[in-house]
Amino acid sequence: MNETTRRRPRPWWAAVCLVFWAGLAAGAVWTDALGRRVEVPDRPRRIVSLVPSVTEVLFALGAQDRVAGVTRFCTYPLEARSKPKVGGYADPSLEAIVALGPDLVFASADATKPSLIERLDALSVPVFVVYPRSLDGTVEMLRQVGRVAGVAGAGDRAAAALADTASRVRARVAGRPRPGVLLCIMVRPLVVAGPGTLGDDLIAVAGGRNAVPEGAGRYPTWGPESLLGADPEVIVVSPHPGDPAPRRLFFQWPELRAVAAGRVVEIPSDWIHRPGPRLARGLEALARALHPDAFAGRNP
Repeated sequence: MNETTRRRPRPWWAAVCLVFWAGLAAGAVWTDALGRRVEVPDRPRRIVSLVPSVTEVLFALGAQDRVAGVTRFCTYPLEARSKPKVGGYADPSLEAIVALGPDLVFASADATKPSLIERLDALSVPVFVVYPRSLDGTVEMLRQVGRVAGVAGAGDRAAAALADTASRVRARVAGRPRPGVLLCIMVRPLVVAGPGTLGDDLIAVAGGRNAVPEGAGRYPTWGPESLLGADPEVIVVSPHPGDPAPRRLFFQWPELRAVAAGRVVEIPSDWIHRPGPRLARGLEALARALHPDAFAGRNP
């Protein structure tokens, strides 16, 4: 058996895509959130987004016609749901991605498996990884996604709008007492946003203090003892189809300060947990919940 017959045949989709990528013009080299240098065409024509927040950003920046594929969790805006699917957020299909012939893939540092990135790298598919963990990090991500996707002007405008909202909120709450806030990721089980998370940063910018102590982890799961021990002044929950009334969970502890004061508030999950343009809405809603008198009769 000679070398040719021993070599494993290349999958059809890899051969097709290698021809496609060979015809692409070279573009700029960008550094992603993992410090990787990624060469991307000047104006990518076929973008696959493995990150729901990036999918939302691409649509907001006017690049929706160049989005070739998304995950099944990319549900906003509604138009994103009609795009070809490549699998889940954490387990997309390599074959489905490559079959779409992308000249740019957006991935997430906290969800996309390193092995998938390595396999796409081996096929010369440009993969740009994002990892926003703060409000400022989201502002920078908006700017970067715009530039990498070839819509720099739109990205800069979106970044400036979010930064402006943050500045106005900071000015409104400056000098006010900072209530203890528990920001819930889910309530059954009770998973909360700890230090070093996007939620933690939103609490601080909105004029609050995270009730989750240092050392508890980024997203700890709490039982009644931890909840009662922290006794937050404000509890923030997010309704979803599986739990449309998460506030009710806390009513079994009327001794909690947040429950006694009627300060268990609901804010849509995508406004506070998904880094993107709608984070401005979430920040304003959170600041109003913490400091209603600072916003009474005025628009932030």
